[in-house]
Amino acid sequence: MASIAVTNNMIDATANSTRALTLFFAGMNSSAPKEFPPSPVSSLSSHNVLGSRQIGLLPLIAVMYLTISGGAYGIEDAVAAGGPALTLLLCLLVPVAVSLPTALMAAELTALLPIEGGFYFWVKEGFGSFAGFAEAYLTILYTGVDMAIYPVLFAAYLSYLFPLRGLPAILTAVAMVWGCGILNLLGIRLVGRASILLTIVLLAPFAGLIGIAIPSLAHWHLPAASVARGAGRMGALGAGLMVVIWNFCGWENLSVVAAEIKGAQRNYARAVAVVLPLVVIGYILPLAAGTAVIADPRQWTTGAFAHIGERLGGAYLGGALAAGGMISALAVFQAAMLWVSRMPFVLARERFLPASLTRIWERQATPWMAIVASCVVCTLLLPLGFTALVTLDVTFYMAALALEMAALVRLRRLYPGRVGLFVVGAGRLGLFLVVIAPMAVWIATFAVAVNGPQGKIQLLVAAILTMAVWPIYYLSRRFFGGPSG
Repeated sequence: MASIAVTNNMIDATANSTRALTLFFAGMNSSAPKEFPPSPVSSLSSHNVLGSRQIGLLPLIAVMYLTISGGAYGIEDAVAAGGPALTLLLCLLVPVAVSLPTALMAAELTALLPIEGGFYFWVKEGFGSFAGFAEAYLTILYTGVDMAIYPVLFAAYLSYLFPLRGLPAILTAVAMVWGCGILNLLGIRLVGRASILLTIVLLAPFAGLIGIAIPSLAHWHLPAASVARGAGRMGALGAGLMVVIWNFCGWENLSVVAAEIKGAQRNYARAVAVVLPLVVIGYILPLAAGTAVIADPRQWTTGAFAHIGERLGGAYLGGALAAGGMISALAVFQAAMLWVSRMPFVLARERFLPASLTRIWERQATPWMAIVASCVVCTLLLPLGFTALVTLDVTFYMAALALEMAALVRLRRLYPGRVGLFVVGAGRLGLFLVVIAPMAVWIATFAVAVNGPQGKIQLLVAAILTMAVWPIYYLSRRFFGGPSG
């Protein structure tokens, strides 16, 4: 039986991940000039129209943390599917194999192309107009499913405090969507300040939970391996992987607003260095505290942390954790809306969507029409709820990530001179590991997910929607003109 030393080992593993990150960050040229060179693609400078208002490093850290995690809320379903022991193990392995390489890729390419549109322009510059469109198209597909989750979670956690059912719950979710839309309309600086405040508020109950659980953690041991009833080991592994990866992915998303980040060429990498260990610890410690109280995976449903808090600290801590879950859903959604709303704006500027989506509220420097359109789409997607469209999500995200990794390699060859810019270190070996590690994990997860419930049907739907990028690209160019040149 393991003792508290197991917890220390897990924390040490987290520290090792941070040291690995530091090793790769050696790619930053220490003799960097005070002024960074301009983007190698000077023709893209006209797309930096939203850069008149920018956020600094601290708001960027808060927004990035919310974009990736938003606290330990959402990890409960991994414990329910795969058991606490497997979930804890995956929360150590996934950051090293998936999060770290993806974050390094995003940091390097944002340093090279710090422009509005981020990963769309990475892929377009590397492989042309169609590849860039495909990247944006795949991103919109998986984001559409994800964005429908948070308003429903908001209403679900609110119902812990105030019983909500039926129409009131739906109206609450709709109100959250449009409240976050209004916040984004008022500008990125306000979103940044709100993100700092919301991050502090949602993490405070977890700090209380861990503080109260210290006596239990002193005798903590790794829970026995267990899986959900009716699920085999492979099924438990697949379901657990999907939830854990979902909670650790998205490091490239804020590249879409790179023009609105002060010193993006340096600060994006700095934010990654802070947020990655913070996210890992933010899952490991609450999970260790929670499994010391409830080891049965059947009791780990959505909202389990509120019940764990109630058992440890009474109704006040339970209520605070329930309120924290509600705030987390709100905070993650408003941070995600920041970059999601820029996608239709960028595609409209590239003449793939109606020109009306490029309209800007100059006083706040926000693409107001694109934000409103995003809120409308999110409202229409609310009926999807928390549906686990596993294979769809895996297929679309994996395909988009593959394009980004290919762009990383391609742009390294096209633009070898990176004086003063962050690059992934360790030469070709570092580049190889950054590309291969996450893709291998995603392919393995995809193979397991296909054999899950309705996996083959979802795979067929995913294949049809993916292949639809060809006619949609053709129709978009025909109706709206497409990029010039």
